[in-house]
Amino acid sequence: MAEIGSLPLFLETAVAAAKRAGEIIHKGFFETKNVEHKGLVDLVTETDKTCEDLIFNHLKQKYPEHKFIGEETTAACGTMELTDSPTWIVDPLDGTTNFVHGFPFVCVSIGLTIGKVPAVGVVYNPILNELFTAIRGKGAFLNGNPIKVSSKTELVKSLLATEQPVAQNWEEASCASDE
Repeated sequence: MAEIGSLPLFLETAVAAAKRAGEIIHKGFFETKNVEHKGLVDLVTETDKTCEDLIFNHLKQKYPEHKFIGEETTAACGTMELTDSPTWIVDPLDGTTNFVHGFPFVCVSIGLTIGKVPAVGVVYNPILNELFTAIRGKGAFLNGNPIKVSSKTELVKSLLATEQPVAQNWEEASCASDE
């Protein structure tokens, strides 16, 4: 079982993988993309697949006994199971639609769970050069500087951003009032 004392090393490995994948994303961001559809609305590019392979290979070299769940392979094939074993969960290009349309809010997302509990997280936007990192119980950081949640207690005094989900099954998305 993974030792809690290993968390800084796990984070270092995840950051290295995210930065290597970020180089590929940054290069591809300014090039013409080969886009495919997975389902009705989800997009996937060669960059997604290349980055997931790179990240998994990097992590597997260091931690061959760990388990892996990835959006483009494991999850897409419907074969994902979160166990008590250390498990890396990867979205190699989070924001593929933004990537395809040249909107710079894209990132590499890598998380590690141990005992089904999130232990390490890395989110890296290579276009804006923003690296978010966290170790359970040790705080979260942006480019090495501590970050925290807002102290605002009223929604009217806050900034709220959200994404409108796109229904993938239009029949299920119809209003319940039709019944």
